[in-house]
Amino acid sequence: MDGRTAREDTRMEPPPVHPRLQSRRELTHRQGLVRRRKTFHPGGVFLRTMSLGSTASSTSIPATVASDRPEKPSASDAKVKPKAPPKKRARWARRLAWAACGTVAFILAFWVAIHEIPGFGPAVADGARAVLGPGFVAWAEDTAYGIADEINQLRHKDDAPVTYWEAPPAPSAEPSADPAASAEPAAPPNPPPPSFAPPHEKVATAADGKWIPMEDASGQPPALYKSLIHPDPKRSFAVVALVAIDRQRVGLHLVAGKTEPQSNVVPMERRPGMVPEPAREELIAAFNGGFKAIHGHWGMMLGGETYVVPRDVGCTVAMMKDGTVRIGTWKDLKASEADISWYRQTPPCLVENDATHPALEVEYAKGWGATVSGETVIRRSALGVDATGRFLIFGLGDALTAQSLARAMKQAGAKDAAQLDVNYAYPRFLVYERGEDGAPPKAKSAIIPDIKFRPAEYVSEPALRDFFYLTRKKNES
Repeated sequence: MDGRTAREDTRMEPPPVHPRLQSRRELTHRQGLVRRRKTFHPGGVFLRTMSLGSTASSTSIPATVASDRPEKPSASDAKVKPKAPPKKRARWARRLAWAACGTVAFILAFWVAIHEIPGFGPAVADGARAVLGPGFVAWAEDTAYGIADEINQLRHKDDAPVTYWEAPPAPSAEPSADPAASAEPAAPPNPPPPSFAPPHEKVATAADGKWIPMEDASGQPPALYKSLIHPDPKRSFAVVALVAIDRQRVGLHLVAGKTEPQSNVVPMERRPGMVPEPAREELIAAFNGGFKAIHGHWGMMLGGETYVVPRDVGCTVAMMKDGTVRIGTWKDLKASEADISWYRQTPPCLVENDATHPALEVEYAKGWGATVSGETVIRRSALGVDATGRFLIFGLGDALTAQSLARAMKQAGAKDAAQLDVNYAYPRFLVYERGEDGAPPKAKSAIIPDIKFRPAEYVSEPALRDFFYLTRKKNES
């Protein structure tokens, strides 16, 4: 014993502490020891010091500095950002320049691929629609074609009107010594449609309004005639190639594509997408059909099967059972549905009963395409019928609005006209020649330049989209 009593020893012991309170105290003590704070040196240097358990003598920091209160940076100091070293800035500049060059090169290559590689443009558009939706693709196409049109108007502002062929030479006016030769030539048994006046003389060429006979694979007298028209006074490069089809000697037929128009009724196995083999011997030409089903859900019926249900507002190309062709709004034709062999619908009629659609009084009218609006200046196609019913008139051209295409079809003599497919890749009119040694016919030419096609198209190579084809009638009247 050290002289202290047990009672004194008991008093020296600390009172018992609850375990939970003890652990909290230890935690607080540890946190206080390791907690640090930043103090601002008057010279602008941040120094780290212990917040608890440290004194000026235990550090190398002067006491006056350690005891000073932290100073906040001024507003001007906060706005000043450190500049990147010159080498780093140059490196980033080079990277941006390479990125810009690469982007421009990619856009140019992409544009060339769309316009030069058959099938590339449609595949890209379909893929983009599946990922981004039709609305975004429509906006992108409208924007791209709008920019292209602005550039073309600047480039070709003072250019002569574009032409696809020259006018035929006028007959000689000099009198002949032979009385028989000087007599008036007899009118051909099957004359072409009457000539028409160009709507705008300042952008017209000598070939506008004049029908020129077209040779075909049959070797018989012409049943197809071509002409030109420039329907837009602001665009000398906007031109429509026209083909007049003599229905007395030429048959019109419709074929469903392998996939378009999409249908839950007719499976792909019953959709060959080609000209039937028995008809190939008389095949002379083929041209594009209407829109994809997703773009408007325009109706189609063929072989007694309805691929897509017709819409009342749809312009309908209908083959009647008596062999005549009618074009008009479905609400006016559906009463005769029992007399129709097949039909294909399009957006509202461009021309009906010899009058253009009222909405086309506005130049940049909308409604003639779900992919692009009626205002978009693009490649477009149309099919019309004249007042006599004898001639069908097919039109195809570049740099067209819906309004200018309607004007062209009406001026050429179409009493009723429907817009068919649009955009660079789809519209086409192909002329065929006979195959050698029993081979199938082959496409030899297109009605206008820059139509990318394959010789086997529509015949031995299935088409994904619907199309029309023309054959020579065996019993021509």
